[in-house]
Amino acid sequence: MSRPTTPRDLLIAAFASAAFASGYADAQLGSTIISDHDASHAAVMQHTQNGQLSYHESTDTNGITVRQYVNSSGEVYAVSWHGPAIPDVQALLGAHYARYQNGALASQVSNGLHASRVSQDDLVVESSVRLRQFVGRAWLTSALPAGVATSDIE
Repeated sequence: MSRPTTPRDLLIAAFASAAFASGYADAQLGSTIISDHDASHAAVMQHTQNGQLSYHESTDTNGITVRQYVNSSGEVYAVSWHGPAIPDVQALLGAHYARYQNGALASQVSNGLHASRVSQDDLVVESSVRLRQFVGRAWLTSALPAGVATSDIE
């Protein structure tokens, strides 16, 4: 196996291996969120003022904050994260992880040295790192509720 050589390669390799596993995801992308939480993180359900957007937000002991955006049926259609380390992306993406990994490895388009964007069928994953602050988001375009734009996922 060859070693990553550019910062972009390093970022993709880090996500592909999910090296900083936190184990806090309550539901994976495309599945239904559960209400049971472990003691390693605080969680709260948020609703925007217009009622269009609902998300479950949690912060783990490593300081990684994850938002799981849910539709009216409780299904996760998007996730976002930010913090000093990479979350367990495999746990967040669930069944969609293999498509993300294949897209990340096959991607030839550079979005900058510290950013990546993978678009595979209806799965989109964007990630970046700056000054040891990892930020990312993923969504299923076919599952976005009416009235929700990708710019709402932050």
